Amino acid sequence: MKKLITIGLLISTLTGSSQVNTFLIARNTGQYPLYNGDTIRVFGFTERLKDEVNIPGPTLYYNEGDSVTIDLWNVSQGAPHTIHLHGLDVDQANDGVPHLSFDVAHMDHGFYRFKAPHAGTYLYHCHVVSTLHVQAGMYGLIIIRPPNGSFNTWAGGHAYHSEQNWMTSEVDTNWHKDGVLNHNHNIGGGIMRVEIPEYRPQHFLVNGLSEQQLTDSSTALLSSVNEEVYLRIANIGYYGNTFHFPSSYHARIVSSDGRPLPQLERSDSLRVFPGERYGVLLKAISEFIDSVALDYFNLNTAAVVNTQWIPAQVAGFFSTPELETTPLSVYPNPATDDIRINTSDFKPSNWQLMNAQGRLYNVTVNAVADGIYELNLAELAPGLYYLNAIGRNQIKGAAIIKK
Repeated sequence: MKKLITIGLLISTLTGSSQVNTFLIARNTGQYPLYNGDTIRVFGFTERLKDEVNIPGPTLYYNEGDSVTIDLWNVSQGAPHTIHLHGLDVDQANDGVPHLSFDVAHMDHGFYRFKAPHAGTYLYHCHVVSTLHVQAGMYGLIIIRPPNGSFNTWAGGHAYHSEQNWMTSEVDTNWHKDGVLNHNHNIGGGIMRVEIPEYRPQHFLVNGLSEQQLTDSSTALLSSVNEEVYLRIANIGYYGNTFHFPSSYHARIVSSDGRPLPQLERSDSLRVFPGERYGVLLKAISEFIDSVALDYFNLNTAAVVNTQWIPAQVAGFFSTPELETTPLSVYPNPATDDIRINTSDFKPSNWQLMNAQGRLYNVTVNAVADGIYELNLAELAPGLYYLNAIGRNQIKGAAIIKK
C-alpha cells in the first residue's frame, strides 16, 4: 500500500519567519482501505479536490515565528467542520471550537490565523461532534521547527540527523457506517446529540497503517549506526499507548506536548495518553534488526487489547558530525526539476537528502561553478525534503519543496 503523509503548505521563504499560507479541504466522502482488504467510509482533509482522503491528513510544517493562515474549504455536502489547533497557543477566535469561535459550512471558507509558537509537535482535528469526526479521520500533525528550520529539537536544543513521525489511532468499523456518519448536522443550538455504538475498535493504527502494512517506509524505523533519529509521537486515538523500544536505541525522551522536558529521561518505554505528544531521540551504536512493540490499552480497564510490532532496523554507518545545522541557500524553492545551491562560504565534502519521514536518498550533486552546485529533483515525488551540505566542521541545511 502506498502511503501516506503529504505536505500542505506554501512558503515564501524557508529560513527565518515568513508568511505561510496553507490550503486544506474538508470532505466526508472518502473510502479508506484497511490491512485485511476491507474498506471503510471516512471523513478527512486533503490538499486538492482530486486527492483521496488519507489517514492521517496532510502533515503541516512551519517554522517558529511564522505568520500562518490556514484556509479551510468545506466541500462536505452540508456537514460543518472546523480545525482545532490542538496544543498551539492561539486565541479563542482561531481555536476551532464551533460555539466559541466559528464553524465552516458547506462550500464556505474559514480562515485560521496564528503565529507559529514554540518549536514542537502538535495536532489539528475537526471539533464538530469531535468524538465522531476524529474517529472518522479528520486529524493530522502540525510540526513546528526552530526559527531557521534547522534539524534541532528547538532553538538551542538537541541536534539530530533525521526524523520520523508516528501518529497512533484506532478504528471501530461500526462507527464508519452511513447510519452513524450521516447524523444531523444542525448545530444552531451549539450542541448535537448523535447516537453511536459502544466503542470497540478492531483496528489499531500507526500513521493509518497496521499489521503487515507497518513495513511501509513512512512508518518502519530505518536508520544507520550513529545516526541520531528524532521520533515524534502523537496519540489521536481513544486508547492509551505504551511503546517498548529496543534497548540498543538508548532512547531519550526530551519533549512533551510541544515543550522541552526540564531534563531528558532515559527510558526504553513510553506511555502516551490520548492527545499527548512526545519527542524521543534514538541512536544506536551497532547494527541490529528488531521491532518496537506498541501496546494499546483500554483507559477504563488498563487492559492491553492489542499489540502492534513496528519494524526497526539499524544498518551501516552514519558519519555525519554532530553539529548544529545552519541555513543553506537553495533556489528556486519550491522547485520542479533542477535547484542551485550556494555554498560560497565553505566547501562541502558530503551531501545528504532525505524526505520528511527520514528516508535517505542517493543523490548526485554537481559543481557548476565556484561555490555553486546543482541537484536534479525530477525523479522525486512531490513533497518536503531536507538537504544537508556537510563540511569538515559545519553542516548547512535547507528544506526543499518539490512541486
